[in-house]
Amino acid sequence: MKKIILILTITFTGLTQVFADENPYTTYTGEILQCNLLDGKDVNDVLEMVKKDWYALSYPVPYEGWVLTPTLYADNDGGYDLFWAGFTSNNSEMGASLDWFNKNATKVFSKWQNLVSCASWSQWDIFEARKPATDLVEGDTGYWAFHSCNFKEGKGTSDLRENDVQWNNFLDGIGHEGGVWRWWAGSGSDTQNTNDYYVNISFSTMKEFGEYRDARMNSMMSGSMPEQIADCQTPRVYSANNIKAITNN
Repeated sequence: MKKIILILTITFTGLTQVFADENPYTTYTGEILQCNLLDGKDVNDVLEMVKKDWYALSYPVPYEGWVLTPTLYADNDGGYDLFWAGFTSNNSEMGASLDWFNKNATKVFSKWQNLVSCASWSQWDIFEARKPATDLVEGDTGYWAFHSCNFKEGKGTSDLRENDVQWNNFLDGIGHEGGVWRWWAGSGSDTQNTNDYYVNISFSTMKEFGEYRDARMNSMMSGSMPEQIADCQTPRVYSANNIKAITNN
């Protein structure tokens, strides 16, 4: 199946837009469940169930679903076996999807709970800083790299648009075809978390992730790296398995 490059969550077609200056940001609402497998279950059991039972659900709004599993991580990252990532065009549609799910998907959710135990369920406001060059093919797999970030002193949201232009030019220069998304914590998120936001960059292969990291290192050594208006931690990388595309609803 055709591979795609993904950055910070998610190759959707454009839906809701936030207008700022002359160029709009495309936005989404995301939900994340952090889960551990029950004894005797594995990731393939989960993928088989969601590709069959969850896929058959007919949401009243466009909804996209993914299963993420850790690839590069640290021992203090929480130790979760997998994550469910779902996306709609806005918070209203996310609420509508949950209302419908609670009334119509109890049997499917019971099957989910027979496979995993989830420690959290949170929502996120997502801004697309870079649109992927390739549209998502339903069922594709790739890798998502997540950075946790805090603005540097004197910098803030008003600096994002100009900085995005610089970084998009940099990514164009290295031939990067993926998207970039910025995630802001919403309902259900950890109130002890002090990060300002997360940046998600996704790739079709780990080789492409390595090429991106090499390009960053080389630009840093040559002094050509774009301005960094935030201090971002080293990324955590996840294998991303698409279950249903938002366009197939």
